[in-house]
Amino acid sequence: MSFVSYAQNFEDVMLWRALKHVQNGVYVDVGAQHPVVDSVSKAFYEHGWRGIHIEPVPEYAELLRQDRPDETVLQVALADTEGTLEFNVIPGTGLSTVEDAYAQRHQTERGFDRQRIQVPVLTLKSALRSLVGKEVHWLKIDVEGFEEKVLKGWDSQTLRPWVMVVEATIPGSPETDYAGWDPILTAAGYQFVYFDGLNRFYVAKEHAELAEAFSSPPNVFDGVQLSGLASSELCHGLVASHQARERELVTQAEASAQWLQNEWDAANQKAEKLAAELNGVNEHNAHLQAHIQWLQNEWDAANQKANKLAAELNGVNEQNTRLQAHNQWLQNEWDAANQKAEKLATRLQAHNQWLQNEWDAAKRELHDVYTSKSWLITRPLRQAVRIAKLIVLLPRRIVHWMLRLIKQMVKPLVLWVMRKTLSNYCLKASAKTVLTNQPRLVQRLREFAARSGLIIGEDMVASMRYADNDDTAIRSADSDDTTPLVKNLSPRATRIYADLQKAIKAGKN
Repeated sequence: MSFVSYAQNFEDVMLWRALKHVQNGVYVDVGAQHPVVDSVSKAFYEHGWRGIHIEPVPEYAELLRQDRPDETVLQVALADTEGTLEFNVIPGTGLSTVEDAYAQRHQTERGFDRQRIQVPVLTLKSALRSLVGKEVHWLKIDVEGFEEKVLKGWDSQTLRPWVMVVEATIPGSPETDYAGWDPILTAAGYQFVYFDGLNRFYVAKEHAELAEAFSSPPNVFDGVQLSGLASSELCHGLVASHQARERELVTQAEASAQWLQNEWDAANQKAEKLAAELNGVNEHNAHLQAHIQWLQNEWDAANQKANKLAAELNGVNEQNTRLQAHNQWLQNEWDAANQKAEKLATRLQAHNQWLQNEWDAAKRELHDVYTSKSWLITRPLRQAVRIAKLIVLLPRRIVHWMLRLIKQMVKPLVLWVMRKTLSNYCLKASAKTVLTNQPRLVQRLREFAARSGLIIGEDMVASMRYADNDDTAIRSADSDDTTPLVKNLSPRATRIYADLQKAIKAGKN
C-alpha cells in the first residue's frame, strides 16, 4: 500500500520514514485541527495506526469524531494547570490560539474573524493518563505559541513517545521561538534530530537508532504520493495542474452534453407526439375508469346496505324467536296456574259446603238446647251463677281490661318500631346484637310480627303442615301443588290462609 501524504510540511513523511517498520502503532496529535487537510495522522490512520486527538475548537473536534469514530477525541486545551480559559477561535484556519496577542495580530494584519469561547483545560499528564505504561510512537504539538505551557504539564517519566514533533516558529512567521521549551525536552532525555523550517523533531535517548532517519529532508526516494489537500504552497502546482485537467474534462463533458441535449430534444419532440396520442387514450381510459369506479361505489354501497339490512333482519328474527319462546313459557305457566286455581277452587267449594253443613247442624243443636224445658227451668240458676261469677271476676276483668287497653295503645308504636328496624340494615343488625341473649323475647317478637303481617313466622308455616289421607282434602304446604302458592302470598294473606287451615282442621276433628 502506497503512502499518501496529507501534512502541510511533510511531517508525516519524516515520521513514516522512521517508524514504518511499526505495525498498528499509536500516536498523539495535540492541536489536530482538520481530520484530513494538513493532517499529520491521516496517512498513519490509513495504515492501521490509532491514537488520541486533542482539539479545543468545536468545529474541528466534531469533524474528527465523524471521520475517526474509532479514535479518542478530547475537546480540551492543554496547559501546565487544569481549569478553564478563554480560547481565541479563528474560524476556517489552523491559527486558533490561547495567546491573545497572536489572535489580535491575525485579526488586525490579516483580517481574520476572531471568536472567544470558554474551554476546559487539562495537563498533558492527565489528558493522556490512559496511555501510561503503553508505547506511544510519536507525539505532535501544534498549539500556536502555547507549546511551553503544554510541555510543562507533561510527565516524561510516565509517558515517553519515541519521537516528538513540536512547532518551533512564531505563528504565521518563519521566525523561530523554541528557546523557552527546548530545555524541557533535552532535560527529559530527548535528542534534537531535525528542523523542517516549521517543526523541531526530537528522538528519545532509548530509541537513538531512529535519529538516522532524519538525516535528510523528504525526497524522491521516500516514494510517497501527495494528496493535494494540504494548504501549503508546495502543493499548489499539483493542484493547479489538477484543476487545468479538470477544466479540460469539463469542456469535453459540456460538448458531449450538448450533443446529448440535441438528441434529447429530438426524442422529446417525438415523445410529445406520442404523449399527445397517449393523453387521448388516457382521457378515454380515465372516463371509463371513472364510470367503473362509480359503478363500483354504487355496488359497494348496495352491498353495505344489504349487509346492514341482513344484520337488522337477523337481529329481529333472533328477538322474535326469544319473544316466542318467552310467550310459550308464559302460556305454559298460565295454563299450569289455571289448573292449580281450578283444583283449589274445587277443593275450597267442597270445604265451604262441608263448613256450611256443620254450621247448620250446630245451629240446629243450639236451637234445640235453647228451646228445651231444662234450659228454660235452669235459666234463673244460670243467671244467679253468672252474676256470682261476674262479682268474683270483676276485679280481674277490670285489670284485664286495663292491660288490654294499654296493649292496644302500645301496639301501633311497637309495630312502627319493628317496621323501621326491619327496613333498615344497620338497625336490624343492632337489634340482633342486643337480642342475642334473649331467646324468649325474640320468639315473642317474631310471633307478634307474624300475626301483624310483617313476616311469615315459623309457627305459622308449621301450622299449615298437616297430614290428610283424604284425596279431596287440601294438601300440606310442603307438597308440590301448594308450596309455590303459599310462598308467593303476602304476610297478611298467609295469616288468613293459616287461620283457614286451622278452621278446616278443627272441623275435621
